[in-house]
Amino acid sequence: MTDRDEALGQALRRLDVPDHGPDFYPRLLARLEEEAARHPGSPRRPRWTNPYLLTAAAAAVMVIVLATTTVFNRDGVRSPGGGVEPELITASVVRSRVAEALSSLQTLRGEITVECEISYGTCSPPEEGGRATLRSSFVTTAAGDERVTGIDHDEDVAFSSADRTQRSLGDPGIGLRGTEVTNLPAGPPDFAARSSSLRRNFGSVVRAFLDDSSDVPVTDVIEEGRQAWRLVMPVVPNKLAGPGRSGDQLEVVVDRESGFPLRITESLQGRFLQGVRLSGLVVDEPVDPGAFVLDFPPGTEVFRQDVGFRQVTLDQAASAVGYRPVLPTEVPAGFERAEVTAAPQGRETGTEGMNPAAAGVVSVAYRRGFDTIVVTTRLTDGIPRCPRELPGSSPGPCWADPLATGEGIIDEPEPFVVGDGELAGADAELVVSPRGTPHVWSIDDRLVVTIGGDASGDELRRMAESFTAR
Repeated sequence: MTDRDEALGQALRRLDVPDHGPDFYPRLLARLEEEAARHPGSPRRPRWTNPYLLTAAAAAVMVIVLATTTVFNRDGVRSPGGGVEPELITASVVRSRVAEALSSLQTLRGEITVECEISYGTCSPPEEGGRATLRSSFVTTAAGDERVTGIDHDEDVAFSSADRTQRSLGDPGIGLRGTEVTNLPAGPPDFAARSSSLRRNFGSVVRAFLDDSSDVPVTDVIEEGRQAWRLVMPVVPNKLAGPGRSGDQLEVVVDRESGFPLRITESLQGRFLQGVRLSGLVVDEPVDPGAFVLDFPPGTEVFRQDVGFRQVTLDQAASAVGYRPVLPTEVPAGFERAEVTAAPQGRETGTEGMNPAAAGVVSVAYRRGFDTIVVTTRLTDGIPRCPRELPGSSPGPCWADPLATGEGIIDEPEPFVVGDGELAGADAELVVSPRGTPHVWSIDDRLVVTIGGDASGDELRRMAESFTAR
């Protein structure tokens, strides 16, 4: 596909056209098969026999589908000339393949390459302009263990899920040689440790890809000798990043055989901003637990921080926070409760840490392969919810979304009132943002609750309405 095709496709997709009917794809497949039978061996695209029956806008959408969609069999392999029922690979199908790959993985190792022409995390371009490149090796597990070690730069980050500790060397963000953060919670909104290049540069944009619901075109590409699918989708630039420093488009390349993302690139009006690429992937091989232990060299100046969350049973959590934990009884298929952590006193949450530092925080992780959902509860301490229309206008402390995307991104929450379960009657919001974590948060006169992670909006709402005291 040429740049001209990309531009034309974007212009056509902005047209105001109705959604496809439920029988669109079956009729389209039947038409393709009919035309193929009429013109065997012909390399031309089939022509519509009655184009005057379509409006101009609908015809434009048909052109995009025919020009950019490939026919595969149900295993994701190009369909041979008969005997196998074909299907059209769409963006939603590719997202399903990626989600399936992530949910079944147990271990993954390889190399991650980050390139940038804008400052992004630890990647900074040369002062004279141009592109910087950072290469790292990584190994990670479904339990959350992770080790990322710089190949051509000074970075080494290790997280051990067994003792909830992250150690790092070469942290330019705070000017210290070594850091050790202990007793970390199960997950957001209470994270205090810094993200590695793997989570920051790759995990976040994969999540953006999976959360997006637009059915963008899919094209065939070869990525480092492997057959792959390429998708391009629009995103909203971060307004606070500054002019020219946040993209309006993500390009995602997915390995067709494994369903795993291989490369993601962010651009602005066609100009490259930053990208991340995985290579040399090794899937589901045993990993030595010692890989996640980082020893500081003698003489290293180390900054140490205890976040205050302890791994506990549910009975111990009740003693630690002063109330019986409430948790969902319904979780998406395949998820299991993996860890429970609790802290008598939490820290600030939300955009720029504007929420109060609440007492009695319970943080629970549910896992399915590399997928994670984190549920948290904390006491409101009698502090009210911030005004929905003017969240910054409250005369005193108030509660806003603890998992808000923030920092220049305006979320568009879907408000609702929890109808069932322990949280029945609580004021709640569902947020599914391509730049943030899909989540529900709720507040009543006693608890602030968050449910966030790798789940659909419907699954998050069902979880919110299934809470019981434990």
